[in-house]
Amino acid sequence: MRLSVPVVLAILLNSTTLVQAGILGLPNLIQATATDPEASTTLAQATFTTTANPEPTDSHLDKREARDKAIVNKEYAKAQKEKLEGTKVDEAPRPWLRTIYGTIPEIVTPTVIGGVTFSTKPPETTDGLEPWVTINKDGTPKTIRPKLKNGQLKNGKPDVKNYFKEQSTIVYNQEQLKAHNLKPGETHEEVVYIDEDDTYVNLSPLMRCMPDLYFKRGPGNQEISEPFCSPRDNQVLRLGNTYFLTWYTRFFEDAENVKVHFAYLKESSRDKGMKKRDAIPEADALEPPAKGLVKPLEKEIDELTHISSFQGDVLGSFYSSEWLRNVEGYYPFEIDEAWLQGEQYKRVLITIQPDTIDDEEFNVLESPHIILKFQ
Repeated sequence: MRLSVPVVLAILLNSTTLVQAGILGLPNLIQATATDPEASTTLAQATFTTTANPEPTDSHLDKREARDKAIVNKEYAKAQKEKLEGTKVDEAPRPWLRTIYGTIPEIVTPTVIGGVTFSTKPPETTDGLEPWVTINKDGTPKTIRPKLKNGQLKNGKPDVKNYFKEQSTIVYNQEQLKAHNLKPGETHEEVVYIDEDDTYVNLSPLMRCMPDLYFKRGPGNQEISEPFCSPRDNQVLRLGNTYFLTWYTRFFEDAENVKVHFAYLKESSRDKGMKKRDAIPEADALEPPAKGLVKPLEKEIDELTHISSFQGDVLGSFYSSEWLRNVEGYYPFEIDEAWLQGEQYKRVLITIQPDTIDDEEFNVLESPHIILKFQ
């Protein structure tokens, strides 16, 4: 026998209520409505008068209110603490004491730069598994953790060989050596390597720049990046990151201090594949440049610098660092948004000036440099 339409609608509309009310005799009720039409009215009334979800008790409200209050108080306390003390990011280890040159006590204060901790207290014993920091192509740091696998050390810190040792030649004669195969009057030359003073060099976890880490560049990759290891040419450096400029310190052999210079560069020179010697005409050229040729690179840099609100220490630069200890071989920096001058990006030439050359004599174009994109 078929069910009437009102009965079906009542069942569908109130099925959830029936389940919540715990009515288990639903099949019997449906059968009853089929035999007795008046039962449909009774069923509808029963379903609509069933009690809905119970109101939350006072205990439930108290628990929820206490929970919300705890969350609010926790966030408020955190905000107040940051307001008074500031946010602590990459907190450095505590200072530690050491003795240098045998008798001199010194307090070393660790610092954190770009997520890299410098001047940490070294372990009493080493096994080659100590973490070290390499520099990516764009100049960002990356921590490497060596592993021992099948008795072989993997990802260990590269050997700097003799790149940072002093080379010396000692001349011996027969009277000094008394060698049985050295004839009277003959001499023997012995080349020895003297370890450098690493008192402060070893406080840096960065992999040191050396000729083995130079990169190739230029047409056909025929040019090496001497003395730079990072960042590599034409890398994109973005706001908000810390980058490390690294160089081989022995390249500036007689310099105790160096200075880093940034200069704006128009795309019309390097970006179009024009070399420096092609972009800068010889001073004694007899014929003027043909119409439409790119202006000399030196002139472009000079103009860009003078129209900006920045001025470096040497001609053509918009930024110059303080004097840095050459032996450290790295310079961390972040991009200042003002350097972009409201533009999407800027081509920037980076070069290094040794303290053996005066500011007035230093030329950013004739010195080794790399070219990057700031954005």
